[in-house]
Amino acid sequence: MIESGIYRAMIENAMDAFFLTKTDGTILDANSAACEMFGYTPDELRGVKRKQIIDIESPGLAEHLKERQEKGKVVCELIGIRKNGEKFPIWVSSVIFSEEEEEQKTFTIIHDITELKRREKELKDAEMNMRMVLNNTEELFIILDKDLRVINFNKATEEKSKKLLGVPFEKGRSIFDSADPQRVPYLKELYAEVLNGSIRMSTVEIPATVEHPKFIIDIRYAPLYENEEIEGVIINIHDVTETKEKEAKLLQTNERFYYATKATNDAIWDWDIQQDKVLRVGDGLENMFGYEIAEAASDKNFWIDRVHPDDIKMMTDKRSHVLFHTNELYWEDEYRFRRSDGTYAYVFDKGYIIRDAEGKPQRMIGATQDVSQRKESEALLLELNNRLKKRAEELVSSNIELERFAYVASHDLQEPLRMVTSFLQLFRKRYEGKIDETADQYIHFAVDGAERMKILIMDLLEYSRVGSSAEVFQETDLNELLKELREVFSKTCEEKNATIHVEAMPIVKANKTQLFQLFQNLVSNALKYHSGRAPEIVISCEEKEDEYVFSVKDNGIGIDPSFHEKIFVIFHRLHSRSEYGGTGIGLAICKKIAERHGGKIWVESELGKGSNFFFSISRRI
Repeated sequence: MIESGIYRAMIENAMDAFFLTKTDGTILDANSAACEMFGYTPDELRGVKRKQIIDIESPGLAEHLKERQEKGKVVCELIGIRKNGEKFPIWVSSVIFSEEEEEQKTFTIIHDITELKRREKELKDAEMNMRMVLNNTEELFIILDKDLRVINFNKATEEKSKKLLGVPFEKGRSIFDSADPQRVPYLKELYAEVLNGSIRMSTVEIPATVEHPKFIIDIRYAPLYENEEIEGVIINIHDVTETKEKEAKLLQTNERFYYATKATNDAIWDWDIQQDKVLRVGDGLENMFGYEIAEAASDKNFWIDRVHPDDIKMMTDKRSHVLFHTNELYWEDEYRFRRSDGTYAYVFDKGYIIRDAEGKPQRMIGATQDVSQRKESEALLLELNNRLKKRAEELVSSNIELERFAYVASHDLQEPLRMVTSFLQLFRKRYEGKIDETADQYIHFAVDGAERMKILIMDLLEYSRVGSSAEVFQETDLNELLKELREVFSKTCEEKNATIHVEAMPIVKANKTQLFQLFQNLVSNALKYHSGRAPEIVISCEEKEDEYVFSVKDNGIGIDPSFHEKIFVIFHRLHSRSEYGGTGIGLAICKKIAERHGGKIWVESELGKGSNFFFSISRRI
C-alpha cells in the first residue's frame, strides 16, 4: 500500500493521479485525484487492470512498456479511459521499484492534459488562420514592440520591403536600423506620438533608382493595444504609386479624369468647394457601397448623412481645419461609412486640394477606399497577439511552478536522507565484520546508495536554481574566469598528466557564477571520459554579430552520434556507475545555463575520436 504519514498526505492532496500497481498492471492503491479523474470509488479502483484505464490502442504503448521494463522508468503521452468509457489524453510517468523480499511494483503519476491539448489546437488554428489572411494581402504589415523592435511581418513585407523601401526588415532589429538617417529624428517624434495613442498617416515618395522606378507609398502608424495598454505599433504600408499617377492625370482634363476612374475600384470624387457641389465618377461607389452615382448626385448631403454618428464631428472638424486653417495640399482621414445594406464600412478618404493664389481652397479631388478588410486583419492580429501573450504567461508560470517543485522536493528530501545516512553509518560502525560477509556487503550497498542519493539531490537542487538565480548579468572577463577554472583543476591535471589550453577570450555580459559552472562541467567531463592517452583540452571562442560561440574540445572516448541530443536530457546517462560516476544532470545544467543566456548547446563527436562541445550566448543580453 502507499506509504502512510506525510507522504500519504502529500499524495492525497496532489492534483495528479497517483497509482501503485503490480507489474501486470493490477491497481493496488490510488489517491483521491485518481478516483476523480477516472470516475471510480477507491474500492472499485483497487483490482482494476491497466487496460481498463489505459487505452490499449494508445500510440507506442507496447514500446513504452518495454522501455519501462528495460530502464525501470518511462515518461510518455497515452490515452486514458474513464469508467464511463470516455477517452482523454494523459501524460504518464511510471517507475518500477521493489522492496526487500517483495515482488516488483510500479509507481505511476498521471496528468490529464485535455485542456492543454485543446488550448494548443485553438492557438495553432488561430495562428494559421491569421497567417493565411495576412499572407494573402498585397499590403505590408509590420508589428513592433514598445522598444520599436520588429516582432513580425507578413509575406508581402518579406517580398516587397526591399523593393518598396530599399531595405529588408529583420525580426528583433530596431525599426531605425533600416531607416534613412535623415528621417530618424522625424521618425522618433512620430513613434513617440503613436506610443502615446495617436494614429499617424504619411505619404512617402521613394526616388527612382537603376533597379526600380519611383514609388509612392501610404504608411499608417497605429498603436497596438493589449488589455487597454499600448504594447507596440502596427505599421501598414500600401503602394499607392499607381493611384497617385492616376490622380495627377485626372487634373488635366475631365475626359481623362473620367476614364482614369474606370481603372480603379476606389470611389472617386471631385468637390467644388466654392459652389459646394460634388461630382462622382467611376464604379467604386456602387461596387464598394452599393449606391449608384445618380442617387448620390440627387442628395446634397448624401455623404455626410451616411457617416457614422460617432465619427461625423471628428471627420468634419479635421477636414475644415486642413482646408481653411492650413496651406496643406492633402487631406486624409479614416472613419466609418454606411453601405446601402445598412452595415458600416471602414473607409480611408484622401483628397488633393487645389488652392488659389491666396491659398484659399477651390476644389478637392479625392478617392475613397474600403479598408474594412485591413481593420478586420488588425483586429485578428491583435486577438492573436493577446492569445500568444497569454500562452507565454501560462508557460512562464508553469515553468516557475515546476522549478519551485523541484527545489522544494529535493530540499525536503535532505533531512530524512540525512537521518538514514547517519543511522546506516552507525550501523556499519557497530556491526561491520561482526555478522557475516553478506551482511557487510548489504551495509556497503545501503551506505553507498544513500551517498549517491545525497549527490543526486544536491545536483537536482543545483539544476532547479539555474532558472531562478537572482544574480544579475554583469561584465565578465572570461580570461580571468578560465584562469580560476584552471586552478580548480590543477591537481586533477597533474594526476592525469592533462593539459588545458585556453585561447584569447572576450569580455561578455553574463551571470558569472553560472558561466563558471558551465565551463567547469564541460572540462570535468573531458577529464573524466578520457581515453588511454593523456587528456588534452582546448577552449576557444568565435565572435559573431549577434552571439559568442564557445568550444571545449577534448581527445577523450567520444560519443556515438545517435546520443548527441539525449546527453542533454536530465538524468540521461550513457555509461554505468561502475564505469563512470555522476548523476546525469551536469549536461542538463549546461543546457539550461546556455538557454538562460539566450543561446544553445550542442556537440560534435564520434566514438574514439574525442568530443567538441559548443555553446553560444547572446550579445544582446
